[in-house]
Amino acid sequence: MASVQHYLFLLALCIIYVESADPSAQLCNENSNKTTTEITKNINSLLSKLVDTTSKSGYSATSFGTGQAQVFGLAQCRGDVSTEDCSSCIQEASQEILKICPNRVDARIWYEYCILRYNTQNFIGQLDTGYGIIYYNVENVTDPETFNEGLGALMYRINMLATGPGSKGVGKGETKLTPFVTLYALSQCTQDLSPLLCRQCLAIAVENFGTICENRKGCRVIYSSCYVRYELYPFFFPLDKKLALESSSMTNYRWVTSKP
Repeated sequence: MASVQHYLFLLALCIIYVESADPSAQLCNENSNKTTTEITKNINSLLSKLVDTTSKSGYSATSFGTGQAQVFGLAQCRGDVSTEDCSSCIQEASQEILKICPNRVDARIWYEYCILRYNTQNFIGQLDTGYGIIYYNVENVTDPETFNEGLGALMYRINMLATGPGSKGVGKGETKLTPFVTLYALSQCTQDLSPLLCRQCLAIAVENFGTICENRKGCRVIYSSCYVRYELYPFFFPLDKKLALESSSMTNYRWVTSKP
């Protein structure tokens, strides 16, 4: 449970959590500067650029404007989702982020399939684990020793994939724990990170598996620079529509926040 001080800090950041078919977290940093008319115009133009590019390629990091009104932005879809799902997610994110943060220069929004953020400070290429959102399954596994051994080996393997050449920052895989139980996992960094920074981000994220998510049947750790998730059911694509819908359910999940 977060301390009172941490709780007040989060309130100051005006973080809004949403539990829905597509779980998300949203941050409007109330400690950041207020927008001006010129910055607002640049944000709108930036979002148009991000939506257009990301809908086609799955990733975009760019800026718009000059001087103090320049705005930097990044958008990225989860590496396994289709172009159609990516486009839909980014378009929704670009609309929602303006609703939750209409007057601040630092805004971020996460969906299961995508992330979008902007700021007048240049964050591109920098590791950001300043705060995280962790979703954990309330149910525990029945054989922690076998489970944790398999999870550790799987995460090592997919994190190596995520930081390898041509990976675009994503790694995914599965491993059989027993003849009847299979563990699935996915890790991803934002593509602006170097392989070294990606490894650092994933290592920080995975540390939560042994604390907040210890022996849990499922866990999702979301930072601004990376994302890790494991489940005892398939959740990454290729996946049929029914399983895709089930994998986004948060019925058995709770969330906490974490700072490194």
